[in-house]
Amino acid sequence: MRALCVALVFLLAAAGWAGAAQDADYDMLLAQLKAGNTAIDFKALRYARAELPGYNPYEALSDPTKGDLIRAMGANDLAMVATLANQIIARDYTDIDAHVALAAVFERRGQRDQAVFDLAVANGLLGSIRDSGDGMTPESAYVVIGVAEEYSFLGAMGVQVARQSLVQAARGPVDALEVVNPANGERRTVYFDVSRLFDAMARLGGTQKAQ
Repeated sequence: MRALCVALVFLLAAAGWAGAAQDADYDMLLAQLKAGNTAIDFKALRYARAELPGYNPYEALSDPTKGDLIRAMGANDLAMVATLANQIIARDYTDIDAHVALAAVFERRGQRDQAVFDLAVANGLLGSIRDSGDGMTPESAYVVIGVAEEYSFLGAMGVQVARQSLVQAARGPVDALEVVNPANGERRTVYFDVSRLFDAMARLGGTQKAQ
């Protein structure tokens, strides 16, 4: 019994150390980025965020602030766009759409340096997804840490989502999104590896049960 208790203590300690290491990695990379270093490893930043305690990969997709941001952009309300984008970034610095919106505001205001920075962050995040695969097959799927990343990535490609389905591949769960190019009507399927989303939800469920 004593041996079992000791083993359990070591397991709990190891889990705590692993979580602390992920926190440290994310905090370190985030601090470097906020200091202006846009040459950081954006993939490592995203993956470390996905490992943070309490991370919910579906939260950004259902964030009502995103809808408000889109409406503010449609109304050309630069002040509101900046406010909402900063609110989103304060919660999630890896939100691509918020950085793009903020870059547009800075550009319109003539604040060139700030615009270049936020656009570089958005491009760094998008590039880290693009470099993770080619999205042409389930085996070469792009790796994402949240569903919102899929839509941000496809939006940057200039295509619209027509249909979404989940398929099981040898590498794990994969989102298959049928997209349409509005310019020519061309359709194709883009694949995203969502195994990190499933892992995050499993951890989140385990945390909630423990609480």
